[in-house]
Amino acid sequence: MVTKSFSLFGREIWRAERDRSGQFFYTLLGGNSFDDNGKYLELYFKNPVLNTIVNLRSELYSQMKIQHFDKNDKVIESSPYVNLLYNPNYFQSKEDFFYQQMVFLSTSGNNYIYQKKAFANELPKAIYNLIPSEIDLNDIQKLNKFLVTKQDINAFNNRKIKYKLDGQTYDLYLTDILPLYDLANGLKDNTFMQSPSRVKAIYKVLCNIDENLASKNINLKMSQKYLSKNESTGNEAQIKDDDRKNIDKAIYNKSLILTNANISVQHLVTDMKKLFLDEQFADDANKCLLAFGLNKDVLNYFAKDSTFENQEKGTIKYIQNSIQSTADNTMNSLSSQWGLLDKGERLKASYDHLAVMQSIVVDKINSFKAMQEAIKLGLENTTITTAEAVKMSNEFKMKLGL
Repeated sequence: MVTKSFSLFGREIWRAERDRSGQFFYTLLGGNSFDDNGKYLELYFKNPVLNTIVNLRSELYSQMKIQHFDKNDKVIESSPYVNLLYNPNYFQSKEDFFYQQMVFLSTSGNNYIYQKKAFANELPKAIYNLIPSEIDLNDIQKLNKFLVTKQDINAFNNRKIKYKLDGQTYDLYLTDILPLYDLANGLKDNTFMQSPSRVKAIYKVLCNIDENLASKNINLKMSQKYLSKNESTGNEAQIKDDDRKNIDKAIYNKSLILTNANISVQHLVTDMKKLFLDEQFADDANKCLLAFGLNKDVLNYFAKDSTFENQEKGTIKYIQNSIQSTADNTMNSLSSQWGLLDKGERLKASYDHLAVMQSIVVDKINSFKAMQEAIKLGLENTTITTAEAVKMSNEFKMKLGL
């Protein structure tokens, strides 16, 4: 039996086997979905479209401003929780940490934050994002009942996962790990702590992009070559040495070999435009954009189709509808993990400080001014009381996020 494996992006995708009689058998290779998620991180490093999308997503996400609010919705200055998030560990800043988190979320669909604590009930000394490809969930998701009682939850938190760090394997308790998901966890059986990756849905498109680039590379190389056909009649005029030297120089040092024979010459690549490689690349790239909630106004592979104003509006829309949602989920999870929600407190991330968001801030201020004028008119006409005016003003200001 002779076996041959075929790989794409460094991963075996199918295998061909030939027996002694010469018959071939083909097998499409599958695999554990969590292991696949680890492979998708490798795609991020190699595929230019996925790399660009994830980098943009991560860059925007990491620029969040984090604040700690008390139960009266007032900012707590010098919060140790905020300080931890701005200095998560020895190796990373706040921007580094959340950039890395978004890369893991975007590629594997999951991010697991490990909290290094001296004691169970205290604030962590440091937090780290675990690399998805180094995690072995170790069958922790196999449950035979729903977790309802505190005893059930404690028993589950005492389960361990395995994590490889510098060649050594560590057993980490679930109670020290905060899981975060890009889509939603539990969409399949035995995935209570696992979300599918968006990359899985566009894997074939990414393969097409890779093949497209390989094709263009080959065609560009072949465009330097020519095919000649001998059409000699035996009566050709001889090329003199001086003429030969001048011709050789004109065609860049013998890219084409000269001969006295009568031949016809044909370029091996007659018209690359007819292959529509760039158009196919852009079309496939836009499919990937949509999978991540982006649009052509945020990241455009057809530059002619977007104006600066549309790009600004598209970026604002993406921050509000996607980036902010992920940031809210992270802050809510951290607030719950650290017991802040039990005290009526919360961590909040915002992007209003970014230059691209300033037009939204101006719109909010103008809306608040208009509301204040309406409240003032209501007080003058005695249609509302002072207490009602204060309540309306505070509620509207909270709604606007001012």
